[in-house]
Amino acid sequence: MKKTLLLQTALVAAAGLFVADIANAQTKAVPIGVTVGGYFNQMIQFQDRSPNGGQSDHGLKSDSEIWFNVRGVLDNGTVIGARVELESATYGDQIDERYMFIERADIGRTELGSTDSVTTKMIYAAPNSLPNYSTTVHSEYSAVNNAPLMRFVNAMDDSDRVNLYTASNRYFGSKAGKGLQIGVNYTPDNCQDLTSTGAQNGCGGGFFSPAGSEQGFNAAANYLESFGSFDVALYAGYNSVKLIGTGTATSPSTREDGLQGGALFTYNIGDGSSVSFGGGYTDEDVSAVRQREAYSLGIRYLTNGAAPGSIGIGVEYYNRDEKNTRGATTRTGDLDYYHLGLTYQIAGGILGFAGVGVSDTSDHPTASSNVDQTFGVVGINLNF
Repeated sequence: MKKTLLLQTALVAAAGLFVADIANAQTKAVPIGVTVGGYFNQMIQFQDRSPNGGQSDHGLKSDSEIWFNVRGVLDNGTVIGARVELESATYGDQIDERYMFIERADIGRTELGSTDSVTTKMIYAAPNSLPNYSTTVHSEYSAVNNAPLMRFVNAMDDSDRVNLYTASNRYFGSKAGKGLQIGVNYTPDNCQDLTSTGAQNGCGGGFFSPAGSEQGFNAAANYLESFGSFDVALYAGYNSVKLIGTGTATSPSTREDGLQGGALFTYNIGDGSSVSFGGGYTDEDVSAVRQREAYSLGIRYLTNGAAPGSIGIGVEYYNRDEKNTRGATTRTGDLDYYHLGLTYQIAGGILGFAGVGVSDTSDHPTASSNVDQTFGVVGINLNF
């Protein structure tokens, strides 16, 4: 999802959402039940932007969701559950994600419904040094113009799809959460909500088949392991999107093909302190629109993990180069971005943060869209 929180630990990624269930799978039946969780972000943001375009130089933004987690365990250890994510204010997609899952610790996991692609959930790249501004998890409510996000342009997050994952420890025999994991997903249509057909994100009733809808396939793999004081996370991803109703009936037009790679390394110094460093690379071709190549780099020092009183300091850098293809003029421009981020763990689930950064967009087809921006942010995250 667009607004997922990625907080303190060095190897946190969306894949951890289901690793926890695999690790805790039980061998006796557990009645189905519901727990409630979620997050609340509040940010005060500042900017110096040129051209300004009539925007304010400061603002107050919040981003929050309530999660309803459904879970039960069968006699044979199979876990069955669901998740519904409710926006806690009035947004265009009032229900963000809603999907069912089935998993076994020795086989893997299946997700059915509206959720993110496997490439979004399994990505590892630069460490997140500034919540809501990271190059892997970036809030749509951040103050940054033209977000520096290491995601595929048409990854179609929050769309109705089926995601399949292997068990994370299946091949290497290491403890849960380590070893090789593979994920694939298929997206029949780029739609999410059961609103009227033709509306934004609307699937309508029955089959959804207007010309121009998008059909996608994603594949991802990551490998997690520890070597002495080093933790290693490697990632690779592939994205392919077809436009339905264009081209021929047997050969739809290609919308996008893309490849990704990333790595995150953590050196555990001792007494809870660590240094994390890593980065990612994306190369994708959006047919008849643009070709995009981007990379990110980052480093972060953390004094005591997620323990209260822990302080984090880090930097992230992102560079994107775009070229128009086939005479198109819809590119979003080249981008240079960097920030310095500070975090302070006030208590369990309560994280304060502050940061400053620069975002420069250049070589956009529309000159007024070439934006130089310096920004600052102070905020607090509640994760429950």
